Amino acid sequence: MEEKPVGSNTSGVLVQRVISTFKQPASIVSNRYTFSLKWYLILLVAGTLLPIVLFAGAVVFRLSNQEQALAERRMLREARNLAATVDREFSNTTRTLQALAASENLSEDDLESFYSDTRRVAETQSTWLTVILLSPDGRQLLSSSQQLGVPLPPVNEPASLKKLVETRQPVVGDLGLGKQGNNLAFPVRIPVIQNGNLRYALTAVITPQMLASVVDKQQPVEGEWTRTVVDGRGVVVTRTLNPQRFVGQQGTPSFLRQIGATNEGVYQDQTLEGVDVYVAFSRISNTPWTAAVTVPIQDIQGPARRAMWLVVGSGLALLVISSTGAFLLSRQLSRSITSAALAAEALANNQYPQVSSLSIKEIVLLGRSLELAANLLSQREQERTEHLRHAEAAKEEAEHANRIKDEFLAVLSHELRTPLNPILGWASLLRSGTLNAEKTAFALETIERNAKLQTQLIDDLLDVTRIMQGKVRLTMVPVDLVNIVVAALETVRLTAEAKSIQIQTVFEPHLGQVLGDSTRLQQVIWNLLSNAIKFTDKGGQVVITVSQVDAQAQVQVVDTGKGIHPNFLPHVFEYFRQEDGTTTRKFGGLGLGLAIVRNLVALHGGTVAADSPGEGQGATFTVRLPLLEG
Repeated sequence: MEEKPVGSNTSGVLVQRVISTFKQPASIVSNRYTFSLKWYLILLVAGTLLPIVLFAGAVVFRLSNQEQALAERRMLREARNLAATVDREFSNTTRTLQALAASENLSEDDLESFYSDTRRVAETQSTWLTVILLSPDGRQLLSSSQQLGVPLPPVNEPASLKKLVETRQPVVGDLGLGKQGNNLAFPVRIPVIQNGNLRYALTAVITPQMLASVVDKQQPVEGEWTRTVVDGRGVVVTRTLNPQRFVGQQGTPSFLRQIGATNEGVYQDQTLEGVDVYVAFSRISNTPWTAAVTVPIQDIQGPARRAMWLVVGSGLALLVISSTGAFLLSRQLSRSITSAALAAEALANNQYPQVSSLSIKEIVLLGRSLELAANLLSQREQERTEHLRHAEAAKEEAEHANRIKDEFLAVLSHELRTPLNPILGWASLLRSGTLNAEKTAFALETIERNAKLQTQLIDDLLDVTRIMQGKVRLTMVPVDLVNIVVAALETVRLTAEAKSIQIQTVFEPHLGQVLGDSTRLQQVIWNLLSNAIKFTDKGGQVVITVSQVDAQAQVQVVDTGKGIHPNFLPHVFEYFRQEDGTTTRKFGGLGLGLAIVRNLVALHGGTVAADSPGEGQGATFTVRLPLLEG
């Protein structure tokens, strides 16, 4: 069959009208659209990818800041732990000197016999250079490293002696060279009070090796550069890196400014070796000394910088590749559109159009895919934000738990070691055979008292363990609560009399019985009474009342002691919680007694509550137990 022209016969007029719309401007439209399409596609790609790249960079930047903040908090915690460890060593030295100062020879001014005591104690301390007895005006009366009677020079480090005379408290002096040699050492001084007067200053001259051995035992943090302890003048006393080079030298000027301005902090500095580091420092309690931990800046910021460069580099590479692809795709689309225009021109010339097929379904699908990708990214962002929020909360909770654990372990170590030091000190003096009968009796009484204290601490820990594991067994029988209170009073009466504390009792007559374990209930009352006596000053008063309130028996212990701060009152019955949790606090204990009281009372079906008008205004503890009917 002969092919007919497109414009012939009946359809020719309609076809000519359609073709006339394309005939004249076909090539112009094709060229203009080809030029615009390439750049529109490139801008489309850039507009799609740049927000993603910027978003990824912002995420990496934020995570990097969070990681850096976490690293700084971890460093500061390690600096605090190092400061606490050094503080414990100073406390141990102070207690050893106090035990030596209790020698009968010193109280009787028998310096010749006391000289033997100092030599014997100095021989047990490998890091002590000597033990010196000073008068308050700075004269050396004797030195364990020199023969008795040899003329001795005046005090080597008068600043700490002056502070001791002013405060009558133990002090730690600065590092310096001894006058008898070239050894670096620092003094730990305690006052010797006799009849209310400062009679002597007893000093242990200690080498930096004592602190070096303690610092070296600390578990290093990841990427740690060095740990350093400096004295009150900023002089390096011990250092884990190059100690032979820098011990005895002052820290960098910027470090001295930082520790002079605040007690603790984290900042960027340069070490004595010239290495850029982060420095975390913390003041050692009750001394002008400072402990510091340093980590190279590269170890903290390096991963974040590498991640940022990876994101930026990947984004730029992706942008270049995508722009090139868009350019090539635009050329293909432009050729297809040009082909369609040429087909229209061929149709206008009554020729059979040769039209290459072109579908833009892929572009539509691409648009839908981009919408889906945007929705997916938004969903992932919401999930990530939620995850970060939960992770931050979990992290804060874990850090709080770790802080409570660290504080408790420090208190536990301090409290368990506190009774041991006088036991060991007096045992050593007893072994020497230099004590008279009165001092021997006092020594045995001290050893027995501290052994009982150690036993009580261990019993409290065992009780808490049983309570937490649900292994407390009660023998429930009808008991008279007044008899239990009277028995508990007998166990604390001597302690109260030693502090001149008046105990007043108010018992309601004909009080019914309660169902309970008499031993455990006596433990509850004893804990409350011991707590009241411990926190009440000499000459104070403790009132214990047993009465009936509604259908319950009520035991109330009221004291005139130091009271409870309102912020701590809600936490007074929690495990391991103390208003003052430092190892240098005035009142000892593990913070377990009131927690044990709460649990034992709860096992008896009762309640316990605490109340206090404020600090210095006393406290009231109220226990209520159900009375037996009939």
